[in-house]
Amino acid sequence: MNQKNEFRISKDDYFIKIAGLVSKRSTCIKRKVGSVLVKDSHILSTGYNGAPSGFKHCTSETCVRQKLKSGEKPELCRGVHAEINCIIQAAIHGTSIRGNTTLYSTHFPCMSCLKLIINAGIKNL
Repeated sequence: MNQKNEFRISKDDYFIKIAGLVSKRSTCIKRKVGSVLVKDSHILSTGYNGAPSGFKHCTSETCVRQKLKSGEKPELCRGVHAEINCIIQAAIHGTSIRGNTTLYSTHFPCMSCLKLIINAGIKNL
């Protein structure tokens, strides 16, 4: 039978839904972000935002930005962005991200992350 499955989601929807699931691991109390790095339809790595490895989670102590307005003084945040964690995980495991690589994320990356994404050779967002 060569019928198209109406219930099958697209690959883009599949990977963005996985990014949403990854975001549920976030330890940030202000925003939950998840990212998935994909090459040739295969997941290379995932990442979510939160405190650096080995540090107490933001959910277990007071966030220094909690009383500030959204977007105000982002440099005070000690959290690592999901996109950066995703790229770091690929590097830690020796996974090449050059080539036809796409980064799926639940939120649009900040300017700092965008520069890193471009320099890392990731072709699509």
